[in-house]
Amino acid sequence: MTTPKSTITFFLSLALYLPTLCPTIAGGDAGELVAEGCQLGTAHPPGYPTFTIITYLISLLPVSVNVAYRMNVFSAVCGSLCSAIITHIVDVLTPGSESAAPAIAAGLFATISPLAWTYHVTAEVFALNNALVAVILLCLVKYMKDKEDDKWMYLGALFCGFGLTNQHTSILLIVPGVATIIYVGELFTRLPKLAVCAALFLAGFSSYATMPVFAALYPHIGAWGDVTSWSGWIHHFRRADYGTFQLFSGDTSKTEGFEERMGSYLADLASEQGGPGVFVLGLIGIFWCLFGTVAPLVAAPQSGPTRKKKRGGGREATKATKEDVEAAKAKAKANTKAAWITLTLVGCWIFYLCVFHSLANLPLSNPLLYGVHQRFWMQPNIFFFIFSGIGSVKLGEMLPKERATAGTAVLLAVLLAYSVTTNYPKVDLSDDIWFDYYARSVLEGLPPSSLLVINYDQQWTSVRYLQECEGVRPDIISINLSMMSYMWWKTKHEVYGDLVSFPGTNYAPAKVKGTGFTWHELLDANIDKFPGGIYLGGGLNYQESSHMQDYDVVPWGLSKGFVKKGQLTEGDGFKEWIVESRRVVYELTRRFSTLPDISKYTEATWEWTLQREYFDHVYERSAHLLELVINDPPPSGLTPQDRLNLLVEVSAVFELVLSQDAMKREEDYGLYKNLGLAYMSMIKMDKTLIFDTSPLRDSVLSYQGTDLVEFLTENGLFPISEDGVWSDGWREFASERWSFLWRTYLNMDGAERDGSYSGVKNIVEAVFKQVGQDQQRRKNKD
Repeated sequence: MTTPKSTITFFLSLALYLPTLCPTIAGGDAGELVAEGCQLGTAHPPGYPTFTIITYLISLLPVSVNVAYRMNVFSAVCGSLCSAIITHIVDVLTPGSESAAPAIAAGLFATISPLAWTYHVTAEVFALNNALVAVILLCLVKYMKDKEDDKWMYLGALFCGFGLTNQHTSILLIVPGVATIIYVGELFTRLPKLAVCAALFLAGFSSYATMPVFAALYPHIGAWGDVTSWSGWIHHFRRADYGTFQLFSGDTSKTEGFEERMGSYLADLASEQGGPGVFVLGLIGIFWCLFGTVAPLVAAPQSGPTRKKKRGGGREATKATKEDVEAAKAKAKANTKAAWITLTLVGCWIFYLCVFHSLANLPLSNPLLYGVHQRFWMQPNIFFFIFSGIGSVKLGEMLPKERATAGTAVLLAVLLAYSVTTNYPKVDLSDDIWFDYYARSVLEGLPPSSLLVINYDQQWTSVRYLQECEGVRPDIISINLSMMSYMWWKTKHEVYGDLVSFPGTNYAPAKVKGTGFTWHELLDANIDKFPGGIYLGGGLNYQESSHMQDYDVVPWGLSKGFVKKGQLTEGDGFKEWIVESRRVVYELTRRFSTLPDISKYTEATWEWTLQREYFDHVYERSAHLLELVINDPPPSGLTPQDRLNLLVEVSAVFELVLSQDAMKREEDYGLYKNLGLAYMSMIKMDKTLIFDTSPLRDSVLSYQGTDLVEFLTENGLFPISEDGVWSDGWREFASERWSFLWRTYLNMDGAERDGSYSGVKNIVEAVFKQVGQDQQRRKNKD
């Protein structure tokens, strides 16, 4: 199966991938998939047992690098193998080509496609799926080329089984491919061979049988589903938790139709994955597959008499020799095989696109969900890059013979060089340490012996990886809130033992809970079990507020804590929260000395969401602090100077967010309202108080490696003296900022729907009316 051309493609691909590998765990499902592999657990539906087993075996290797990086290398190898096989398939389909360039270029076009490149340097199931699909395609082509060589049919059956255990979308190749093999190979009349194929398919598929075995032998916290029963296994295999034959279980009322999805695929292929040049080559290849291979069958050479020129002109009939007849038959047979193979490839490509885009339901208007949907275009892209290789050969045949080889090679080299230089900065993930930082910030910010309930995919997957594979913070129990909402959760109670109390079968809304439990009941059952407290990452599944009668919600780093009512505002609770939550935020922002570059990590990437996480949680702590400080009465033990100092802290953080977070600056009218409220509260305080920023130095947060106060003063956001004390003039500064912020708020889109809008408007109008009256009185006096 290895040829010099495919070997060249493999090592060139690997040379591109290895320097751009993600050094640790990336976003998406990578964290959870690798975590389950480290423990031989069960990943989210449909389970991915083959990937789990491979991860576990790789985790046992005696090397010092983290497991995520090892799996990233494995993905690079799989991606390089896929490209090498594409090269080999093009080579097989274009036996008359005198140049190696088209076949090698086809494989490299697949390598440097930014979508494939991204997933070939991170630990995901897609790289393995691409390799398995390429192997199945090669077996299909080889068998159709010589159906007497049964080894390719048998090998293909085995890898079809493997493919389904890794990625269910491989079925969209397996169904048309197997149907073609059965027809071409006349397997219904060769039942023993069909039986061997079925047995080999089941052998490849058998890794699914390991899921219930591992679940029974190695039960552990955090594994998905109940696969120890036959019904539970079927439930998991058919992805019933998400909806069988669906990608998305959320609101699909505004999702796009078939035509829009197909158009998006072709647009992405032409503009991003291949570029216009490769797209044209692919279209040439498809045209030849549809018409170029069929034409020789229509105009097949006759096996009867032929005519040749007489010496003096005219033609005379001669009878074809036996060799002529045999040659004609062989050519006709070869043409028939070529037509079957190429038409099958085009048919498989069209079959995938039509079926997938008919079933897919992710809203493409959401950039992140578009990125999730886009991942499933890698499989049909494999076909298109094969077509581009065929198209390159056919384009060369149109050129003058003496220039064909060199001309084609130069064109392909230019296309490859342009794509590499264009895509490399976007797909170089060697700096992508963001989810490692993120998960460490979540875990290390929590007190010892805490319960962390997570309802946010990116937090769950990255935290799970660190806990399961790297042993970070084993004292913290982490639970996925969405998992708790399924009825199979009752089978997980035993795994947690006495660690967590579940007051019912599963998490459910209060109105229809039945045998389930609400969030309020879960808090009641566990609040005294965890000395460090109970924390929630993300939001609740259901709209419920009964827990607010007994508990206060307090921001805590990248999560929020739940404390008994009054604990925060009575005694020393408030001051303790100020000190500890400030420490957590400072450590969080110190670790994120830089944030993901949003010009590289766009809204379609998981890394982009970390910008939102960072600013949202920094903002939420200050917004909560503002609410407590301006309460009447304020938390116990606060002097007027303490209150002013805290208002200075709040306004300083808000000013940072306003200046650095473009999304909040342009869209979040609440930021303008709250920052204006902070300044207005300052104005109301005693004039003799001192505007002091010195307590904020090296304690509140660090932005891009710079202390908050230094950053604000360097950027002219706070006019503060060197010692941080501002005894005169701060009220005028606060008044100017208040005026600007609230007037901006009143003019922002959507602000009129805010419940505070009319109140703010009345205050602003009253203040400016009073100012106008004062100015008029002074004028009259003069």
